[in-house]
Amino acid sequence: MTTRNSSGGLREDTANVIIAEWLDDAGGKWSADGERTGRIQNSDGRPDILITEGDRMPVIVESEYDDKANPGVEDAKKRLGKTMVGETRAFTEVIALGIASECRRDSNEQLRARLENNEPFLSVQLVSQVEDGEVKVWPNEPLPATPRDLIAYCEYSQVPQTVIEKQSEAIATRIQSAGESLLGSVGLTSDGEKTLARIREATGAKRAQDDDENVVPLFQDDSVHNQMAAQTACAIWLTAIDLQNDLARYSGAMKRLNLKSADTLRKEAISGKLTARELLEQWRIIKSVNYLPVIEIAIDCLDAGELGNAAPDILTELSDLSEQMNALHAKHVYNFAGELWQRLVADREERAAHYTKPEIAETLATLSMERFDGLGADEIGAINLMDAACGTGTLVGAGERALRRKYAAADGDDPELHRKRMENHIYAMDVNGIAGTLTAKRLTDMDVEREYSESKIAVITDPAGSLILMDPSVTGVSRVLGYQSATPDSGEEGQGGSSAFHIMLGGIQWALMNPPYARPRRGRRQASRGLNSLRQKAKRAKYVMSHGQAGLATDFGNLCNIRLAPGGVYANVLPLTAAHAGTWKNWRKELEKDFENIVAIANASRNELQSMSADTGMSEMLVVATKKEKRPSEWKPATILCVNLNQSPTTMAEGYAMAREIAAIATESEQGNIAHGIYTRMEQATAGNPWGAVGNSNNEMNEVIAALKVGKAYDPNTLENYDLALEMSTLGDMAETGPTHDLIGHPKGGDGRGAFEWTPLKELTNAPAQQAMWAADGKKQTSILANPTHGGTVVDRSLAQQVTKQRSDWHISRNLRWTSQAIAFAKTPRQAHGGRAWNALLSIQEEIGRCASLYYNSIFGAIARNAYGQSTQAGRATVQVRSMSDITLPSFDADTSQARLARDIANRRFDELSMLKLQPFAYCFRDENRHRIDDTVAEMLGLDPKDQAVQDMLAHYRLLFAREPNVNGRNKAILKALGEYETGFKGL
Repeated sequence: MTTRNSSGGLREDTANVIIAEWLDDAGGKWSADGERTGRIQNSDGRPDILITEGDRMPVIVESEYDDKANPGVEDAKKRLGKTMVGETRAFTEVIALGIASECRRDSNEQLRARLENNEPFLSVQLVSQVEDGEVKVWPNEPLPATPRDLIAYCEYSQVPQTVIEKQSEAIATRIQSAGESLLGSVGLTSDGEKTLARIREATGAKRAQDDDENVVPLFQDDSVHNQMAAQTACAIWLTAIDLQNDLARYSGAMKRLNLKSADTLRKEAISGKLTARELLEQWRIIKSVNYLPVIEIAIDCLDAGELGNAAPDILTELSDLSEQMNALHAKHVYNFAGELWQRLVADREERAAHYTKPEIAETLATLSMERFDGLGADEIGAINLMDAACGTGTLVGAGERALRRKYAAADGDDPELHRKRMENHIYAMDVNGIAGTLTAKRLTDMDVEREYSESKIAVITDPAGSLILMDPSVTGVSRVLGYQSATPDSGEEGQGGSSAFHIMLGGIQWALMNPPYARPRRGRRQASRGLNSLRQKAKRAKYVMSHGQAGLATDFGNLCNIRLAPGGVYANVLPLTAAHAGTWKNWRKELEKDFENIVAIANASRNELQSMSADTGMSEMLVVATKKEKRPSEWKPATILCVNLNQSPTTMAEGYAMAREIAAIATESEQGNIAHGIYTRMEQATAGNPWGAVGNSNNEMNEVIAALKVGKAYDPNTLENYDLALEMSTLGDMAETGPTHDLIGHPKGGDGRGAFEWTPLKELTNAPAQQAMWAADGKKQTSILANPTHGGTVVDRSLAQQVTKQRSDWHISRNLRWTSQAIAFAKTPRQAHGGRAWNALLSIQEEIGRCASLYYNSIFGAIARNAYGQSTQAGRATVQVRSMSDITLPSFDADTSQARLARDIANRRFDELSMLKLQPFAYCFRDENRHRIDDTVAEMLGLDPKDQAVQDMLAHYRLLFAREPNVNGRNKAILKALGEYETGFKGL
């Protein structure tokens, strides 16, 4: 019988009970109750919905019909800090749920039907208590949500991320202390050095070799290697003890083999402490069944030799830490091992091993999993997931969790899903043994009650690591650490050699990874030997994403393309340079050719750390694309959906929400706003061109860029498009780039490369014959006519003769800082060399140089330039030398009346304009001298600068440009000036 309120509608409390009943059936193992009293301590109220699951953190959902602003938020705030009856943990996060007001007219059955059909009739906000009692409501406006979304948010709320991160930090501190104790204990034994050497070998904390087999120290002091090895060993032992405890509790096979938990061993010991001998006994039982990637390195470290008198105390301390981790009941969602790794390991830069933030992993995994809509449960369960640079397993774990959500939504209920996926469908590879261990543990944690007898989690010992799969003829991976307790013979992969597992061409449906961006440093040649031959083999098969100067990520792009099946999904964390840099042109071209539905996601706010990995410090982006069903023979115009966030997610729940929001962008929608940023669809008319819209914070800027590329000036104020009188060309059509600074020389006291040694002119008593625009000088280089900065002394006569023939009086800035530099294109009084900051332009006609210099120093040229710049740092636009020629430029060299007029205008006004003192580009909104250049360039392009509409458009261009965080760098002085200008003169 339907329960209705006094006005005849479905009462709110009834709706809560129905939603709770649905959650109880659909949410797995938890119990959900609606409107039950006596559940919250010291409260006569009742939570709208309360979810409990064993020892996991209970979850409260407070709901209201959404005809109120922020429904449920005020009630949710009242629950913060409260505890459930029988609990000691206080609620730090509560879900505020909005129910569509139209549901008031529903019957009970109609509301249940909405839930079963997963209709988007809900909205969600997360109400959290942060430090100092502050309450955070995220997001500001309720997020549209489906019932399945509500299940996901409830799962996240079971795992309060701030609490877990705080606990992880405390555990990492204790592991560091345990490592110091272990180091001291081993050092007091008679064979301490030998034991430490074996632990270093097992953990990878050892000296590396360069290509000439010379020992290359990672650190100056060997004690740092030992310290790192000791604390890494402790982290691995903690992981193994944790696995031992889980298996002793849940595994039928291990119980039959009488596996004992660490707690049982301690109770049986007279001392109440763990010993290495007893643990090794138990771990070898585990190894006899399998779990090799998790347990083998732990055994190697523990069996490395005499650990000293402190070992029992250390191992017992680690057992206590395992209990503390388990007390949070979060391992099914949160990657503790990865969190510890990024806090403990000091040489991630050397290993090229960076940790993907869990919230970023959640975003990428959730978004890319949406590509598998329409599949049945069995098809979802059989998706082959590959992470060829798995690290600690954060991404592959997030992928599996997203897959299982999709599987459950498709009514999948196979109790053997975990075993089947571990044995047959998850391919996780790395060159680092520790990473393989932690990935295996991460995946095992997802369902410890389900045993598996083998896995495809591999530590690749081949010198090229998993990049051996770039060779299309390779079908099997044989050089794998610990596979079936032995390294198989290293015969030719797939050609009769013993293979640990096979990855056939087109055998992967989902490539989810955060590949290394560059070769490991200081001689660690992991995943970098023999790459040229592998690249050539890929190239012969017409896979050409690789580019050595772009680092390893392009190689992993090749690998993904080769192994992905038609309809497969490519989902990678990549450096933001991939959207803009010339060295990534082939990667972009091939992605545009072979893939469709391409989405690039960047953080455009620039007011926080941009890195999506824990500690690269680089600006990064997420790229998701679907492989075309049939591989095209040639490139065709492509579309990229560019999503620029105004903030990065800070929790896994936020990452999930952002992904769902991006996935919901309609395919027919060209541009718009989402709760967390903006999006625009960018048309790629030329293969591999920079994705200029990636990283911009304003869609109007994206529209202006797109119009300029095709010879139009778009006015966002009036929505008018002005046809420019000149077609668009490129700088490369009118000039050649000169030699790089490596050939030209080096600064005084440098490493001796190149033809000249360059000394600042102010340090020389006489003006030398050889001069160069070598360095950037924002204080002196304030006008287009600029003087050289350095004078050169010949160090290589034959090379000097060669590069002297390549001098020029036209130079383009290679590494422009918008916040401090005023000119992008300069003329020198006489011919000079280029250098570290400036590149000489050759074969350029004088009158074309005048046109180009005015254009690139105008607002038009600045916008064009910024679309090609690598936005790796706020306030900066680096363009690689080989990419200079691709930057758009009006066809000033054309044999047309308007081109001749443009050249005439430039010739007549250049001398005057070239002497003007300009402010840094970021101040373009107030720089009257630059405005004069803008007016001249507008006239050269066929626009009337006396027309007020044109003046308004130019003013708007300047504000759009200066507002971009990539341009102003969040520089307080610039932002203050910009704010004052907009308020006082040009408020929009």
